[in-house]
Amino acid sequence: MTWFVSLFKKELVEIKHDLRRPVFLFGAALAYLIVFGMLYIPNIVTAVPTVIYDEENSAASRRLVQDFEASDSYDIQGYVTSEEEMRDWLREKNAVAAIEIPKDFSKKAKTGSYSTVLYLTNGSNIILTNITSSAVQDILADFSDHLAAKQAALRYGLNEEAVLHRLAPVHAHLRVLYNATQGYMFFFMLGLAMVAFQQGVLFAVGASSLYEIEHPSEEAQYKTWQVMLVKTIVYWLLGMLSYGLVVAVVTQGLGIPLGASLGELFALAAIFILAVTAFCFFFTSFFPAELPFVRAVILYPVPAFIFSGYTWPTESMGEGMQLASQFFPLTHFSNTVRELFLMGSSPQYIVCMEKLAMLAIGFFLVGGILYHRRRKLSRAKAA
Repeated sequence: MTWFVSLFKKELVEIKHDLRRPVFLFGAALAYLIVFGMLYIPNIVTAVPTVIYDEENSAASRRLVQDFEASDSYDIQGYVTSEEEMRDWLREKNAVAAIEIPKDFSKKAKTGSYSTVLYLTNGSNIILTNITSSAVQDILADFSDHLAAKQAALRYGLNEEAVLHRLAPVHAHLRVLYNATQGYMFFFMLGLAMVAFQQGVLFAVGASSLYEIEHPSEEAQYKTWQVMLVKTIVYWLLGMLSYGLVVAVVTQGLGIPLGASLGELFALAAIFILAVTAFCFFFTSFFPAELPFVRAVILYPVPAFIFSGYTWPTESMGEGMQLASQFFPLTHFSNTVRELFLMGSSPQYIVCMEKLAMLAIGFFLVGGILYHRRRKLSRAKAA
């Protein structure tokens, strides 16, 4: 086993002299966690800038305006006196949402006719649009129920609360499990951290693999499988340390709860690192030097994150896209990690472990063949 010890020591010396590798491996995910952690500290979106055009200005319309003012979802920036002025506020981005109460609002409501409140929003930001659209429906539904109950109570001399229960006997009670506040910190941060962690492994392993291609004489006496084995062990160990640091920052620094056991979390990470390392051997075999590899791997996180189904469900993709997504290690890792953190378990845990293992074996086999050919070609050119 002298070859193993020799290669292992050599790899550690290279890491010591090429500090980019540990910086990539340990720094990429931490940088994402710090930057995006500061961004998502508020956790939920509130106080969306809003403008109101109350064309009627009656007691009923002013009561509705007060409901919008009291909502955490809206931050009333101003009140206008025309629809054109209201649209100008949206066009100039002085407001993201606008509410127009028509001049016959209370009259139609009192006579039993259908009264419409116009709600305008800037659809260029779907997050703000979805939040405010949901909030306006809740406010108007509650206002309508109380207005109808009040009118019926006055007309028939009944108790308003009793009438309300009769008019609206069924109410929806929303209870969100595992992310009660629907906070973006819990939703996005884990996925972004896993993408950055993957990039760190790719950069480190890629730099090491291509160093041998660019310096063929240094390890010419060793077989390709020996070189790959030692590099895999070294960067697997460093990757597990890096992952442990990420988990510590996520749980202790950002306060994201871990519902599952550390054993389950690290077992999944162990196979994921092997799959990413194997993929890296496969990927680097198509590049003659480190610089073109770096240019290519910088582009990799975008398709990997999209295909992973983290933000857009894989089930909602086309069949071809679903098939392609299966070849990205992140597809079988990021969502499962989020479920382990927030739910405490994942129904796809074993399946994802199996798929990551299959990807690791497949990429090691194909990548080993391609990497061996690349080493031979490199040695031939140097001879």
